[in-house]
Amino acid sequence: MRWGFVGTGKIAQRIMVAFELVPDAQVVAAYSRNVPAMHAFCDQWNIPKRYETVDELVNDPDVDIVYLATPHIVHYEHTVKALQAGKHVLCEKPMAMSRQETEALVALAREKGVFFMEALWTRFFPIYYWLRDLIASGEMGKVSNVMADFSSHNEYDPEYRFFKKELGGGAMRGAGIYPLSLATMVFGEMPSEIMSMADMRNDVDLRSAALLRFPCGGTAQIYTGFRGESVQGANIAFERGSVWIPDFWHPDKAVVRTKTDTKVVEMPFVFPGFQFEIIETMKCIREGKLECEIMPLDESIQLAEVTDKMYAQW
Repeated sequence: MRWGFVGTGKIAQRIMVAFELVPDAQVVAAYSRNVPAMHAFCDQWNIPKRYETVDELVNDPDVDIVYLATPHIVHYEHTVKALQAGKHVLCEKPMAMSRQETEALVALAREKGVFFMEALWTRFFPIYYWLRDLIASGEMGKVSNVMADFSSHNEYDPEYRFFKKELGGGAMRGAGIYPLSLATMVFGEMPSEIMSMADMRNDVDLRSAALLRFPCGGTAQIYTGFRGESVQGANIAFERGSVWIPDFWHPDKAVVRTKTDTKVVEMPFVFPGFQFEIIETMKCIREGKLECEIMPLDESIQLAEVTDKMYAQW
């Protein structure tokens, strides 16, 4: 299958490493508003077609799937162009800047009859297939609580996109989707109650914490930020034990503890790990699916709504 890249920045570089691991995926075209950087990217990865507008790329008949790797402030604009051109789309998280935008994109994808998915790569690591099977089996009882944090320290720069509202800045949309989506995946539903707080500067959330209650009775505590390092781990509390996942956003192991035993489940992968979502996307398209059950479109809409509610509280 032939892919076109919209955006050639840092995330695109990391994803291209993964494409080298998927022999039946070929990147044939790229676009970037930074033309010299785009040419350097294409030279580096032997990408033949180079476009200076999104419209040219999405209307190229040789492109089957568009990977949106631009900053999320322009995801809506670029995704609309790709969907209207009838292309399948894998869009970096978050899919858009609000529930309203996300819902509109999903409606357009369904109208056009093309595959569309939010590229939440964490869902597709082998450890999470194992975890979903463990939860479904009931072997350790029901899940009662999830704790997850994802934070890193970045020097404050009011002009950098992390910290600038006009560029889509804010830790919750940029990084908080990792702990939030882990909690919703584990419980299989959206929270019914949300209590959150944030450290704001120039209308941008630098870090935030939230307590969530789910309809099933389970709870979650999530933390995210751009102004402080965290362990970036997740703990899932079951009735009969717990699962600790180090580096939960790209995990290769889990520590399972019960009252009588501790064991480590190891599932190593080849760096960088984006290959799993690429493989799953193409599998779905070949099977004629318009969305992926591991990262369904309605969940993307609901995650955007939860994020909207947090920003409203702040």
